[in-house]
Amino acid sequence: MKNDVESSEVAMLARLRDAIRADAALAARLATVADPDLFVAVARAEASALGIDLSQSTIAAAAGPDPLGMKRFALPLPTQEEWPTTDWLPVAVVDGAAGPVVEWLHFAGRRLTDPFFEDAVRRARRVPLNQVCPVLTPLARFAETMPTDAAFTPSGLVFHLSRCGSTLVAQMLAAVPGHVVASEPAPLDAIIQRAASGEASGRRVAVAQLRAMVAALLRDRHGDRRNGVVKLDCWHMLTWDVLAEAFPDAPFLFLYRDPVEVLVSHARRPGSQTVPGLIPHLADDSDLAADPAVFGARLLGRIAHAASDAVGAGRAIALRYESLPEAFFDRILTHFGIVADDADCATMHVAGGRNAKAPSTPFVDDRAGKQAEATSGLRAKALAFLSTPVARLDAAVAIR
Repeated sequence: MKNDVESSEVAMLARLRDAIRADAALAARLATVADPDLFVAVARAEASALGIDLSQSTIAAAAGPDPLGMKRFALPLPTQEEWPTTDWLPVAVVDGAAGPVVEWLHFAGRRLTDPFFEDAVRRARRVPLNQVCPVLTPLARFAETMPTDAAFTPSGLVFHLSRCGSTLVAQMLAAVPGHVVASEPAPLDAIIQRAASGEASGRRVAVAQLRAMVAALLRDRHGDRRNGVVKLDCWHMLTWDVLAEAFPDAPFLFLYRDPVEVLVSHARRPGSQTVPGLIPHLADDSDLAADPAVFGARLLGRIAHAASDAVGAGRAIALRYESLPEAFFDRILTHFGIVADDADCATMHVAGGRNAKAPSTPFVDDRAGKQAEATSGLRAKALAFLSTPVARLDAAVAIR
């Protein structure tokens, strides 16, 4: 008898999940309920209205917290083939029992205004609906199943040398409601890593998946999208040729600054890409045995060289950190084809006066402090690995 009851509860929960995935209005109502106890009551009432007799205990168990998203690592199966409705965004690409899957979360109507996409993902993982109703689609059919009306060319892609004002640019853009900005989104990084490491089965597949992922991340969830921009991770500059093939009409921007200041920032708090082996295909066996500071400086040098190649090919423009925020209005908006009225500009000016990574605090110029902190050894690394490509970038900026 107990087994029969449990089996019935599992079947009823599956019916509720199917109903949520099929009904955008139902999903939206449930997504707004943040309190776990209230969610259980509301979900049970919604289930009952659909003729689904589901106990509170079953809903409560399914809605158990998973703030880090650990459930996605349990080799899940896809829950559906097609993309979910526009309220859902892709948040991760993980291994599944039948191949990689794209994980989607409902963002409960919240706009992407956090400094980083992952900040918004962490908040979404706390929404009880996302625990009760996982949405997973097969990566193998991700591009193929993109809705025809979802295709979207981004207004621009923001590349950077790291710690160079890219978050500031993203925050200024995101301050205007009609601008959809995805800042270093993990699922796009996963697609780029697969393309860079050869996991994606051929360049054609990589290009199709890149287009689909950007379109999914920049979905018009509020019906007011005027522009969409992606801020990439710094190492993605190394793959600019693939991104250029995927988005031939999207303007590229590369931000950089005095490499001494970049290296000081990484000495204080190393970025994941500068740690040998943390992103596997960025390091070979000799790199794994190298001084991490040397590896980081060498990698940043490779990024700067790639950027100078893209600028030299006429595919990107480069701007120095020191030119912000003025160059945001003089150069970046024009380059991205973004038309801003006086109200938009005023809103973005306010955002430009904040600490981009901690928006509740004011911006503080840290250049002098970083220069004072730089050791002779660090300056030597900047000279050895970054001086040549940065000089090329400076020359290109001067010409323009």
